[in-house]
Amino acid sequence: MTAISEAAGALGPYRRLLGEPALRGLAVADVCARLPQGMVAITLLLVTATHASMTTAGLVVAGYTLGQAVTGPLRGRLADRYGLARVCAACGCGYAVALLALLAGSPAGSPAWLLVAAAAAAGLIVPPLSPGMRSLWSARAPRTLRQTAFALDAAVFDLAYLTGPVVASALAAGVAPAAAVGLLLALTGAAIVMIGRRSRPADAETGRAAPARRGVLGPLHSPGLRRLLITGCLLNAALSATEVALTGYVRQHDALWASGPLLAGVSAGSIVGSLLLGARGPGAQAGETGRRLPRLLAGYALGLAALTAASLYAPLIAVAAPLAGLCLGPSLATLFNLASGASGGTGGAGGGTEAQGWLNSVMNGGAAAGAALAGAAASQPVLALALAAALAAAAAASSTRRR
Repeated sequence: MTAISEAAGALGPYRRLLGEPALRGLAVADVCARLPQGMVAITLLLVTATHASMTTAGLVVAGYTLGQAVTGPLRGRLADRYGLARVCAACGCGYAVALLALLAGSPAGSPAWLLVAAAAAAGLIVPPLSPGMRSLWSARAPRTLRQTAFALDAAVFDLAYLTGPVVASALAAGVAPAAAVGLLLALTGAAIVMIGRRSRPADAETGRAAPARRGVLGPLHSPGLRRLLITGCLLNAALSATEVALTGYVRQHDALWASGPLLAGVSAGSIVGSLLLGARGPGAQAGETGRRLPRLLAGYALGLAALTAASLYAPLIAVAAPLAGLCLGPSLATLFNLASGASGGTGGAGGGTEAQGWLNSVMNGGAAAGAALAGAAASQPVLALALAAALAAAAAASSTRRR
């Protein structure tokens, strides 16, 4: 009975967060917004590779990713200025047109440059759902439950990247590539509708847009946010390097089939860590959150160091993978929580969506750099894993200097 009572107490913050209909609806919108993010890369690959070369398919995914990174802050700024719902709706229309153009162009034998251009256009105008969701959680969740909200968001994010590729590949291979694109667009549209009903600023009755963010740099005026961008870049570089290093490791051992389960193990550990962090919800204050980030990042670095040591004896690596991810989700949740405060406000005029957009873009750049570094060392996977641990340790050091 004691164990049951403790478990029920741990779920208390989540019950309080989801007990309010508005926040419960926001959680459903979060799921609808995140699952397409987990589906999009494999969907673009399968749509293109069905009728074109894998080289073209890789360039299509790269074009989409680059476009998304380039305009992330701009789309966030527009959302803060004109309203998240309006910008998501406008971007959503263009996004659907670009993806449908790619879907139609691939079987028609369109030139590779045209397919890459369509994917890049989709990335340039993808609705700012990811930064918008974090901005909404920051603005709508009570301060005592904000940590729980960001932890839930991080867990949903990881879950989407676990299930999204499976769903997309099953639809594309079992039905048709168009089915995967259709589900992706339907979920995106549902998220836009639900977010639109929950993102009205306080002066929505007057029809006025939220005030413009001060200055050209917007939330980058905040030194705290600029330092968080460095931490986020290093953290995502470590994550991306880990993915490449683990793939290189199993390839070296002639067990490429094991790459999926190992990466899923890291994600599973990240989900568990996020949910445990969220269960602590009511006790978190801003100062405590700031002190927690260096500790969590140090834990992530130690987890990756243990994963590196376990790689010296292959049977241990399956056990070490979930442990390596245990501090990853909490680190991301804490990072995004701090970014929402460092931007100088929450949502709307506070520049919250733009700040999260900057963080997303910089972290995408970090992921590209981490993948490139680990790829260069992929012939020695143990060295690549050690590099990932070093990047996580650098992230911990940068967050300590931030204090």
